[in-house]
Amino acid sequence: MAHSAFCIAMALGLLCRAAVAIDAAQSTASSSQDAFVGEKLLHRWREMLSARADKGEPAPSVFEQAFTATFTSKQEGEVERTLEQFSQLMAWVDTTPSPNATQLAFLPELRSDAARELAALALALAKSEGADAKALVASLNAISAKLQSASSWRGYAAGRRMLVGAILKKRMDFGGRFPLEVQAAVDAVMLQLFQMHKLSVANRGAVQFFHVSKSGGTNLCQSAEANGCASQGFDTRTNCLIRDFADQPRWVTYNAHKYVQYRMSSRQALPWFVNFHTYRAELTCDQRRAYLLRNGLTFYANEYTNPPTGIPAGASAEEAEAATSGMCEDFVNLIMFRHPHDRLRSQIGWVQKLYKEFYLDTDTQKSFVNRTTGFWERLMPAGVNNYYIRSLLGQRFFEFPVTQVLPQHVTLAKLAALQHDILLSLDAKPRNELALRVGLGWAQALRDDVIRSSAELGDAVALPIDYTTMLERNAPDVEVYNFAREMQALDTLLWNFVSIADAQLGGGSNLSSDKCGYVSMGTEAAVQEREKRYADVVIPASSLRTGGVGVNGVTGAPPADTADAAAAAVRAADSANVEGEQQPAGAKEEEMSTGTGKSVLRGAADSSSSSSTDTTSKRVISISRRTRSSSHRRMLH
Repeated sequence: MAHSAFCIAMALGLLCRAAVAIDAAQSTASSSQDAFVGEKLLHRWREMLSARADKGEPAPSVFEQAFTATFTSKQEGEVERTLEQFSQLMAWVDTTPSPNATQLAFLPELRSDAARELAALALALAKSEGADAKALVASLNAISAKLQSASSWRGYAAGRRMLVGAILKKRMDFGGRFPLEVQAAVDAVMLQLFQMHKLSVANRGAVQFFHVSKSGGTNLCQSAEANGCASQGFDTRTNCLIRDFADQPRWVTYNAHKYVQYRMSSRQALPWFVNFHTYRAELTCDQRRAYLLRNGLTFYANEYTNPPTGIPAGASAEEAEAATSGMCEDFVNLIMFRHPHDRLRSQIGWVQKLYKEFYLDTDTQKSFVNRTTGFWERLMPAGVNNYYIRSLLGQRFFEFPVTQVLPQHVTLAKLAALQHDILLSLDAKPRNELALRVGLGWAQALRDDVIRSSAELGDAVALPIDYTTMLERNAPDVEVYNFAREMQALDTLLWNFVSIADAQLGGGSNLSSDKCGYVSMGTEAAVQEREKRYADVVIPASSLRTGGVGVNGVTGAPPADTADAAAAAVRAADSANVEGEQQPAGAKEEEMSTGTGKSVLRGAADSSSSSSTDTTSKRVISISRRTRSSSHRRMLH
């Protein structure tokens, strides 16, 4: 009787049919599949709706409440900005039915047939016009059926955002809350999306935090400790890094440092932060995941670039050259963004602070005042020139000489951001708290009491005299940041939906753990599957900085290099790639630039550059900015 009443209340039983299909799919799964991941929430949700229907009470409009909770800012055009970035993403999906090997390295979920089908369904839904409730319900039912066959090991972060974005667009097409029959189908899809995400987090069992320097990563590492995660160290020196991976940030070049040093002091020791060319072992994603698994770790940070992935099978010569890095699918990927202008100022001030601490007997500020953008680009080639893009795209885009940033590079960086399961923005604290609580299952809030700030410098930060030029050159990073911020808004819509749905049930349905949240909640079968997946992965001891000492599951002899040899390698690399750094202070600094000027900023190859940078022979589809006069709907056609 209750089941019947529920179907009547849900308008022709649309959610009932989706629920029956979900139950059938789950009944065929292993009995060891834990009930906390989605099923318990769905089961209690159906019971609550049935009880309300028996009493003649309407179903709660959870999506509408989540919509209101997500877009609460008084800033004009908040929803429109999110839909603008979403529309650009779907335009890329529409014009790139077969992504190339390089694109797939940064958005690997699209290698899956299920993920491509979900993207196609999201695109079709986003393209549909008007407020046809019957057609929308049919589309949502098709999406619901497809979600049931998706892999429980992949959260499909990109597909999840595409589907939530498409539902948001239809909400705007309807001009208000969905009709009851549509609301039922929307509820089913939203709960399934969360179920898919949470189960995949539990199955993968470890977080890879992509820590972009000066973006709040130290606080996030401290929060990981507070939430029971296991890492190699949570002190501010270790900062959740794994020593053997050598993922520490690369900032200052050796030759530019020597040019600065002789103006400061006679002290000749090499500061630790003069490490731009420091070698990193070629440890692949599988080797990294195996390392964490064999050492019982559930969280680690990478403050350098995305790891090497090798050349994909079937890659063209051009794709092989570019495919030096990519996203690691078998980790739960987490990243924190910060507005690039704020990050730049903090980065410049932090390096000045480090110099001041190292040369205690010297007034270091005089070495940084009245400097130009060119000076800073020689001192920190990647740190002050589109650092997000260079970090996400790997060593090929990071090392000296700094590779030009073109539109296709911006697109690749957006794809890499899109593939992260959890997106955070330093300036969006309420959304961050929600993402960590609902998206990762962390009970403790993001800590903000351990910030390492350039304010510790004690002096005014000496910015370049042409600082506006530096900001202009970092416009591609701003574009990536804007995209990631709006993708986080789509995440927030889902996290709010789940939080409100759980509250409707009286709370306590969305279970978690005090051992790093969802990642420690995998079933015994999932744990065994992880061990099986990485049992044969070899981690050569020669690739590890410790030589494998005290590390489980490594083979081979320890490396023979020494600290002196490493320092010599840094000096040799800089000497080979940088000329003329020891020019007099009055020399024209811009002539020593690394080739990352305004023409690069605008996405055009330098007209004087060689044919190797010519991209006119191949059509490039990018997730790019558009004129304000275009509507988000027009982008979809």
